[in-house]
Amino acid sequence: MKATIRTPLAFLVLLLACDSAAEGAGKAEAKADIQADAKANVQLDTKAVADAAAKAQAEADARAKLAADAAAQIAVPPLKAVADVEAAIGTKVALKPADLDLKGVVDLLAKGEIRTAAELELFLNAPGSAAHRVDFDVDGKLDYLQVVEVRLDGDVHFELRAVPSSKLDASLAVLVATLATMRAEAEGALKVVATYSAAVEGGADLKFEHDFKADFKADGVVLADAGAGAFFGWALDVKRPAYVSAHLSPVDIQIGADGAAQFAGDVSASLAAARLAALRAAIKVEALAIAAIDPPKVDITPPKVDVKGVAKAKGGIDIDHSAKAESSVKVGSGGGVKVGGGGISVGGSAGVSVGGGGSGKGKAGAGFKIGK
Repeated sequence: MKATIRTPLAFLVLLLACDSAAEGAGKAEAKADIQADAKANVQLDTKAVADAAAKAQAEADARAKLAADAAAQIAVPPLKAVADVEAAIGTKVALKPADLDLKGVVDLLAKGEIRTAAELELFLNAPGSAAHRVDFDVDGKLDYLQVVEVRLDGDVHFELRAVPSSKLDASLAVLVATLATMRAEAEGALKVVATYSAAVEGGADLKFEHDFKADFKADGVVLADAGAGAFFGWALDVKRPAYVSAHLSPVDIQIGADGAAQFAGDVSASLAAARLAALRAAIKVEALAIAAIDPPKVDITPPKVDVKGVAKAKGGIDIDHSAKAESSVKVGSGGGVKVGGGGISVGGSAGVSVGGGGSGKGKAGAGFKIGK
């Protein structure tokens, strides 16, 4: 007799349910694993990004520290007394306000045309420029103008020091001018004052000022107009390293094929050709201004008169040899100023009289006349 195995329906249903539950559990577990892996991957990617950002910041901080250390290692020689510099170069230091258009420089800075100390130094010394005429060692070559930053009680000053081209020694530099920043917090303003040094003859009476509206904060000064006065906004950034020039000669500046200027081997600052040309055009020193500040010397040595008889130069000077001239040469009428005869007299209606040693009488017609 054939045996038959009968499986109860309930038991079959139970088996199917178990299989389905096992399959569902497996799928859930797999899904959980996938989600866990995805989450881990996201966390890993986020950590990688954070690590990369931290590394980049560390590298940037290291570069900034190196730059600051390099700047700190540049020795800034103290300025010598002018007399000591004169003894070293063998000539008297002679500087005039017209040698540097300080007002023009300050105006460029105030308008935001120049934004950093490096740009200012490039502009002042770029070969082919006429930004200054400083040649205090009188060797026929322009001296180099260093820009040296000095920080004092929260204020930032910039000294313009001329290095003699005949020596190329920063220890023999002469201070030409100073750009000083001063905090006027009560007025809500940053004041900038530019002055010539005592070495500049006649410069003590000249001072150029600009005021900028500013907001003073614990970590710095914020100018109301970031464009105008951009140089001074940069100057008052407490996070940047102090600027100290390491250059001594215009040969330290390269002019590229496109006319742009930059320091040799240093691309941190540059002036494009068009910008350099615009700056030069803006700071031209007018001939009349130079004449007003530094008038040309006039030779007033009396002319030698050796005339016999009477000679008349129409439109110029009438010369008459006679005993009435009383050993003098007289130009003009009335004897406005008379030199000769043992003294000097000033007066009369017009003219200039110069005498002593010669004889003759000169009358100014359409020639040179001082007075009425």
